Amino acid sequence: MTTETAQRRASTAPLISARGVTVKFDVARTGKQMIALSNIDLDVMEGECVTVLGPSGCGKTTFMNVVAGLVKPTSGSVFIDGDEVSGPGPDRAVVFQDYALLPWRTVFDNVRFGLEMQKKLSDGDWRDRVQNAIDMVGLSGFESSYPRELSGGMQQRVGLARAFVAEPRILLMDEPLGAVDALTREVMRDEIGKLIAQTGKTVLFITHSIEEAILLGDRIVVFKSKPGEIKEIITTGIEGMGSERNAQNDERFHELREHLWSVLANEAAAASK
Repeated sequence: MTTETAQRRASTAPLISARGVTVKFDVARTGKQMIALSNIDLDVMEGECVTVLGPSGCGKTTFMNVVAGLVKPTSGSVFIDGDEVSGPGPDRAVVFQDYALLPWRTVFDNVRFGLEMQKKLSDGDWRDRVQNAIDMVGLSGFESSYPRELSGGMQQRVGLARAFVAEPRILLMDEPLGAVDALTREVMRDEIGKLIAQTGKTVLFITHSIEEAILLGDRIVVFKSKPGEIKEIITTGIEGMGSERNAQNDERFHELREHLWSVLANEAAAASK
């Protein structure tokens, strides 16, 4: 985080503001309600990357879907730049874990879909914007390839390019590296960190990986389960760390990792009772 970014955050209102967000789902099998989220309050400043960490089933993805406008809260609200979220909007783009590519479309046309969804194909420079997004994620030369011809990591790059091409203010990433192998995950984590820094986007990043949460996040929001609530929010205080290998000699990285392991282990034990 640069000094300029920090000063801007200190003098402006949050870009994303969640107040009392509660989500309940009806469970047909039991006839009861399940509380997925309970009274979530969270502010995210413009240009900030907030990682959300917690055990499976704690409501992380549900919260992201509320911010995206895909799930309506049972009570409470989310505001984007002061306006209440009532549905999806061009100010937000979602990157999914399962790539969500259209198999009958080429790389170029899948990325173009990001502009189609925002009705921005009338812009005269849309072809250049699509190509620039493809170049940015390192897929130059694969414009005519189909998803079936790409590795998992390359497919996720297409998903990233599709999100970036529409130039949203906010990127919502739901376990975007969860479906790739360990080596690809480390490489892409570093590349995503560079893209976030390069573009200055506001990011809400859902993850199960402690290392990912530390290396990418300005702050880490730890969720607890049953029901999903915020357990704690941690400012990482780590800048320019880059890869996990570079972080191995950093005392703060190890301190955070040990603390988060302990917190999540306790949550997992409590959830199993």
